[in-house]
Amino acid sequence: MCENNGYIKLIIKGLIVIIIGLFAIFRPDILTFWFTHPIITPLRAYHILWLLAVLILIKRMIPRYNVKMSSGKVFGKNFLNAGQDTERQQVKFKIMKKRTDSGAFRSGLYWILLILVMWMWRHVGMLPDAWIYIIVIFFIFMDQFCVSVFCPFQWLMKNKCCNVCRINNWGYCMAFLPLIFIPSFWTYSILFLSLLSIIQWEYLYFKHPERFYEIYNANLMCKNCKTHCRRKPTEFN
Repeated sequence: MCENNGYIKLIIKGLIVIIIGLFAIFRPDILTFWFTHPIITPLRAYHILWLLAVLILIKRMIPRYNVKMSSGKVFGKNFLNAGQDTERQQVKFKIMKKRTDSGAFRSGLYWILLILVMWMWRHVGMLPDAWIYIIVIFFIFMDQFCVSVFCPFQWLMKNKCCNVCRINNWGYCMAFLPLIFIPSFWTYSILFLSLLSIIQWEYLYFKHPERFYEIYNANLMCKNCKTHCRRKPTEFN
């Protein structure tokens, strides 16, 4: 679909969602025990999960450690000039940029509306903390689903794959955003890093939009792609 198929990751994340969901329904006490269980006093299981989330977010913001083209195209190291700039290219680039910026705006708006719906559920007492965490885990699973099977944002953005996706780096912030309903150092620190990652992404997009489009960045062309997908290279290049 977008990058490599990632079906193993999809299955693993799917099983995690199903198992945690079943425990949340039938044995929430066991779920609470798992997440608060002390590993090495005073270190608990949720501290490890927090650390993993922080490391993933920081890794994405450092060019040296971000090795994926989909989320790393924002950095200069992944830019390969596609050739001489022409007036025709400039016109085509403006059209593509306008289309993807519009798709990004609509994607962000729809996600905010979804979070507002969750806020209403939370306000009337229908969304306890445990289910907020499960929703976050489900969103992380759906991020992998979008990569491996079908991505609705691809339809909104009108792009061919994750490598050229205008909002690829928004994924974790979108997944972690429901944590805003659980105020604590652990949740808000993750949200802060998620937002910082998006700010970096949008700033570099503003400064170097050419890095996001294959018309200027040859590394985004199918013929130069280093990942595997179900599309044929001749479909786009």
